[in-house]
Amino acid sequence: MKIAFYIHHTTISAGGIYTYTIGILRLLFNSPEIDKIIIITTNEISKTLDEFRANEKIEIKTIDRKKFTVELRMVLWYMLYAGLHILQDATRSPKIFEPIKKIVTKINPYYSVLTKNKIDLFHVPLQYAPIYKIDPPVMVTMHDLQEYHFPTYFSIKERLHRKINNKIAAQDSEHIICSFEHVKNDIVKYLKVKPEKVSVCPPPFADNWFLNKNESDWNTIQIKYKIEKKYLLYPAATWKHKNHLALIEAVKKIRDEELDIELVCTGNKTKFYETIQQKVERLALSQKVHFLGIVPEEDLIGLYKNSSLVVIPTLYEAGSGPLYEAMRYGAPVICSNVTSLPDTVGNDEFLFDPMNVNNLIEKIKKGLADESYRRRNIENSKLRMEYFSKINYSENFIRVYDKILKIN
Repeated sequence: MKIAFYIHHTTISAGGIYTYTIGILRLLFNSPEIDKIIIITTNEISKTLDEFRANEKIEIKTIDRKKFTVELRMVLWYMLYAGLHILQDATRSPKIFEPIKKIVTKINPYYSVLTKNKIDLFHVPLQYAPIYKIDPPVMVTMHDLQEYHFPTYFSIKERLHRKINNKIAAQDSEHIICSFEHVKNDIVKYLKVKPEKVSVCPPPFADNWFLNKNESDWNTIQIKYKIEKKYLLYPAATWKHKNHLALIEAVKKIRDEELDIELVCTGNKTKFYETIQQKVERLALSQKVHFLGIVPEEDLIGLYKNSSLVVIPTLYEAGSGPLYEAMRYGAPVICSNVTSLPDTVGNDEFLFDPMNVNNLIEKIKKGLADESYRRRNIENSKLRMEYFSKINYSENFIRVYDKILKIN
């Protein structure tokens, strides 16, 4: 089987998309059913793929997205294609617009690269593909439809962008992959997709997705980031739904009870970070709450291993990479009782209601002070990681590939 694989992000600044993309590529790379993988990416990202470059199974094709003519063609294609889709949706006349879409697709700079290489399918591990309506089937990964659950967390422009692109992907990709059943349910419900067009393929979080196998020791971390040994850790970009504000409020109340604890947060600082920082300053926590931004992988591993407790208070999560990593590195971890997190942890004892700050405080205090609770937590993580390690993640994807190729 010969597939093309699209890479749009290969830096940790992309968060979960980064870990997912590289993790799935490794999975496919090691699968005996895959004979050839053609990576479709940009010139800049190609430079970061040394891990895969040397192997005969991998071939890298680049498109210079910074080149004026390439960017112009992409913009022109998208405007025409999205316009056709909107007309098609409004008139409910797919037969009229399908041939025109195929003609417009030839403007897209990805068209010649994908059609010349005679691939069996094009796997796009992102919510939207850079091209549709080509001869090989296009398969996308829809990570979430969060905007339907928390619309106020998105601007009108963002909601419109997501609505148009999600509908295009749902309609014009040949198949959709998602990581969890609750995401599939959303796709079927909100995008009106037939259930058989959506396959659940759990991401192989049981594997170590960090590219760097080294870890920073405590002395290095302490000097570099000026933090104390007793700290809570929350690795997450500062999106509103990640619920940093509730965690900061909980830390304030715990410290008011004269329990000396700090909070360390890593991850991309979004626009919402300004609001978070204002709350930190208002609660006089500037010396005790540390937002480190994106840190090197070896530092993040060290932060996991030296944390007193990893806390994940998110309001929505398709799947939590930080939860898996905390479990992997033996850090006590508690998390929200939302979406896929309860199934991941597998034990309600380590869950809390993210909308209830008092419940969050109770679980944090227990996770810090109750040694029996901490031991049960760590032991539970070991058992869960053993369970995940036995799943044949590769088989799930290959089964979907076979299904797509039989249909097409």
